[in-house]
Amino acid sequence: MKRDKDVFLQGKYVALKALNESDVENSDWYDWFNDEETTKYMQKHYYPNTKAEQMDYWKNHIKGSRDRLQLGIYDTNGGPLLGCVGLYPIDYINRKAEISTIIAEKSTRNVKYFFESNKLILQHAFYSLNLYRVYGGSIVKEFAEAMCKFYGFEIEGVMRSEVYKNGKYHDTYLIGLMESEFKFRKEFVDE
Repeated sequence: MKRDKDVFLQGKYVALKALNESDVENSDWYDWFNDEETTKYMQKHYYPNTKAEQMDYWKNHIKGSRDRLQLGIYDTNGGPLLGCVGLYPIDYINRKAEISTIIAEKSTRNVKYFFESNKLILQHAFYSLNLYRVYGGSIVKEFAEAMCKFYGFEIEGVMRSEVYKNGKYHDTYLIGLMESEFKFRKEFVDE
């Protein structure tokens, strides 16, 4: 089988690819952040997003960046851009980065895509970029706990009433993972 030269990280279910101008032009990427349901638990959907603004974001923040690694999530069988997974800002002195993931195409929201995309980016963070620590946060406690269960993250703290979303203030659950703690519980996503 011929290797897809656009694939940067390959899994069983997902292919992670460098995002390009075509992804902005030919996908619903910009519209994900206009959708209230998709952004329900994100710090997005405060202001409208346009295709032109998404193109500007890609050109000025993603293209050629060495302190931001943001990859498009695709099904290994092909099809449209399903979401994005990223590490940023990448701090090479302190060897750390924040993780961010979105599976935005409603018809393809699947735990396998989400968890395998995170697994691949975490493996790359620790074993290729030589990062020591990856961190993140969520206003959904169950999500933070799932990251702990699947990968070994620890809840490092709670920022009380940190985010205003959906008409109320939410606590933010901060999570962190050191390279030596990283694990992936594949039995949760394998068929």
